[in-house]
Amino acid sequence: MLGRILIVDDDPDMRLVLREHLEPEGFEVLDAGNGAEMRALIEREEVDLVILDLQLPDEDGLNLVKVLREKTDAGIVMLTGKGTSVDMVVGLEVGADDYVAKPFKARELLARIRSVLRRTKEVRSAKPGTGGGIARFDGWRFESAFQRLTDPEGNDTVLTAGESRLLQTLIDNAGQTVSRETLHREALGYDMQSNSRNIDVLVGRLRRKLESDDARENLIKSIRGIGYEFTGNIQYE
Repeated sequence: MLGRILIVDDDPDMRLVLREHLEPEGFEVLDAGNGAEMRALIEREEVDLVILDLQLPDEDGLNLVKVLREKTDAGIVMLTGKGTSVDMVVGLEVGADDYVAKPFKARELLARIRSVLRRTKEVRSAKPGTGGGIARFDGWRFESAFQRLTDPEGNDTVLTAGESRLLQTLIDNAGQTVSRETLHREALGYDMQSNSRNIDVLVGRLRRKLESDDARENLIKSIRGIGYEFTGNIQYE
C-alpha cells in the first residue's frame, strides 16, 4: 500500500471518481461526506493524506484545514472550484500543503498527491547527518525528523512537511541566496509555475512561526527579484 488517503467531499460522485483513480494506483481510500464525519474518522484512523473539498455544506473548508493541522501531521491537498486564488492562498497560509482546482486532470492530482506524500515521508524519516539533524540558531532549535521548531522560551511548534523542508533547505544554504524556484522545488516537490505565489505564502507562514522579540526578517531575508536568504548562525547537535 502506497498510503492511506481520506477524501472529504460532500459529492458522492466526486468521492467515487477519486476512489476509482486512487485505488488502482495502490492507495487505500477512506471517505467522509462532511466535516463531522471527517472529525470522527481522524480521531480513530491514521491517514497519510487528506484530499479536502473547501466547499462543504456544514463547515468552512478553511476551518477544517486548521482542524486537520492541529490533529494530524498528514498531508493536506485542497480541492477548490471557485476559480480564484483567494481560498487557495488562505488555505496554504493556515496549513495545507497543496491545492488542485476543479475541474482537474487525474494525472495532475496524482502527481500532487505523490509529491506531498513523498516530502512528508522524507521529513518523518530524516536522520542526523543527512540534512535532517537538530539545528540550533539564534536561540531556536529545529528538529527536522519530528518537524518540530522550539523557540528561545522552550515552546514547541509542529511544522508542516512543506515548512520543514523549506526551513531545512534555507538552513542548508545559510548565508546564501536561494532562488524562489529552487525553494519551491525542494519544499513543494515540483517545479514552480509562472506567477505562482505558493512559495511566498509558505515563507510567510514560516516567518510567522519564527517570530520572536527580534525582527523575523533577521532570519529569513527577502532578496528582491531572486529569492530568500537564511541569516541565522547554525550549529548542529
